[in-house]
Amino acid sequence: MISRFLVAAALATTGLVSQAQAHGGVSIDGGQCIMKIGPDTMNFTGYQPLKSREQFCDDIPDVGPTIIVLDAVQDELRDMTLEIRILRDVGQKDDAENLEQNTEVHVPPKKYRTGTLNFEYDFAKKGKFIGLVTAKADDGREYVSRFPFSVGTTADRDIFIAAFFALFGLAGFGLWYKNAFIDKNKKKKAA
Repeated sequence: MISRFLVAAALATTGLVSQAQAHGGVSIDGGQCIMKIGPDTMNFTGYQPLKSREQFCDDIPDVGPTIIVLDAVQDELRDMTLEIRILRDVGQKDDAENLEQNTEVHVPPKKYRTGTLNFEYDFAKKGKFIGLVTAKADDGREYVSRFPFSVGTTADRDIFIAAFFALFGLAGFGLWYKNAFIDKNKKKKAA
């Protein structure tokens, strides 16, 4: 029964961690951060040069000046106008709801013939956000990539996950110790 509990808890934890790392249109593939936009992809990279030399892929580690770089993989995206909008996630049912009021960053539509789009923004507050990248073709086709992310909460999440695993390991050790030593001593005394 104890082993069933431990297996069930481990499976639940795996689901919790994978859910925490899922971020809509952005995923990691072969060490690269890939953003799907319609049938096409863009490489996604973020930096906080005043905080660290590390790149990030989805959640922004801390508040402060941040550089986001998007590189078009397919040539099709170089011929389309690209627009970026970062919204505060206030629980809106639809991204268009109070669009201007919820907009934190807006990079107007423009064709990026080199395939590279970058922008800088100084995130002043921790919180949840929604990134929207819209690609529009001259023939009317439109693709939108939507990816939720957070700013300044990754350390909190990492601490929560580490504490959960520490408690899980401590509980497992306690159950093993009880089974291995305490229950055996009771059986010896009863015999």
